[in-house]
Amino acid sequence: MHIINILRDIWTRYGGGFNNLSRSEQVEILHGVWTFSLAFGVFACIAMLFVMLARLIQFLT
Repeated sequence: MHIINILRDIWTRYGGGFNNLSRSEQVEILHGVWTFSLAFGVFACIAMLFVMLARLIQFLT
């Protein structure tokens, strides 16, 4: 229960977090998160492609 109290203190210290932001600030944060997630997903796909190609080349040689 100690961790829950620490998290509750942090939440109240910073004003409740996301809910106290204006609508435009919330949209801006969500847009940034969406962009980061999309970029990370593309990066993960490219990395997986390189790993698969490296294993295929290793298998064929």
